[in-house]
Amino acid sequence: MVKKMTRQINVGIVIYRNCTSSMVTGFWDILTLANQLYLQQLGKPLFHLELVAETKLPINSFSGLTFTPHKSIRTKKQFDLLYVPGFIGDTDGVLTLEQKTIQWITAIVPKKTILTAACNGNFLLAASGALKNKMATTHWSLVQKFKQDYKNTKLQPEKIIVDNGDVISAAGVTSYFNLALHLIQRFTNTEIALACAKIFLVDAGRKIQTPYQIFQFSKGHGDALIVKTQEWLEDNYRNKISLNELSALGNMSTKTLIRRFKKATGETPQIYLQKFRIETAKRLLESKDMTFNEVTWEVGYSDVSSFHKAFKTETGLTPIDYRNKFSFV
Repeated sequence: MVKKMTRQINVGIVIYRNCTSSMVTGFWDILTLANQLYLQQLGKPLFHLELVAETKLPINSFSGLTFTPHKSIRTKKQFDLLYVPGFIGDTDGVLTLEQKTIQWITAIVPKKTILTAACNGNFLLAASGALKNKMATTHWSLVQKFKQDYKNTKLQPEKIIVDNGDVISAAGVTSYFNLALHLIQRFTNTEIALACAKIFLVDAGRKIQTPYQIFQFSKGHGDALIVKTQEWLEDNYRNKISLNELSALGNMSTKTLIRRFKKATGETPQIYLQKFRIETAKRLLESKDMTFNEVTWEVGYSDVSSFHKAFKTETGLTPIDYRNKFSFV
């Protein structure tokens, strides 16, 4: 049964320079579809959507698509829900450019407005203070920067949606669809949310972004000896490798190796090797017609069950599920 709301839900979609246009229009489209379905059942639309920006002057998104705001941040209107889409560009640069909008969001925090964001739009929420002492997620590639910049937020980077009740955070780019579905279900019911998911071909059951992550094998940390060790691991990942062998390569003790390696890369040598093997396996599963046994041996595992266990730990999917999801072959 559809939840009957006594009034419309006023939704403000924040737009700003270099915002991702699809994250604006896609969110708008799916809530508009929900409106039509709600209208059919209860005779009126549920969501009243408006674009909000620093001024009412046209805004150029990253793609060059221009949006004309309905309201400026000087509006007296009280929004029930505010959505901040992501952007494409330098994070610090965008945050500096959008200080007035961030300050406006800060002023909204204590009021009765549900604050939501997707992808790096969560940086604007965090900068406003809305995520202080709360849980959040963001795009997998921005996890380290988010943790570094906002230590008072508990990041759950594997999740697609993190709902604190009054603040809702969604992960990377297309997770705005999952955020929209989450909100539709919250304000209407599962039936309407699933109908929207089916019409837009959205995976409503998507809970984690782990399968989409690409491990960052950074070598810009400044420790030349560890860079040499990383490169050696990446050249010899098919072989059985021991810590003693690695420490001898750098002429250091295993204890020193582990300490320096983790300080430089964020991982132990063993975990680094596993992640490199799994990233290599992902590429093989995506692009080559190899059996799962062949992939197992190609990336240095001799036992298929051990490979499957390690692969699922890193990606959240079995190798066959990963191939079905991402292979172009």
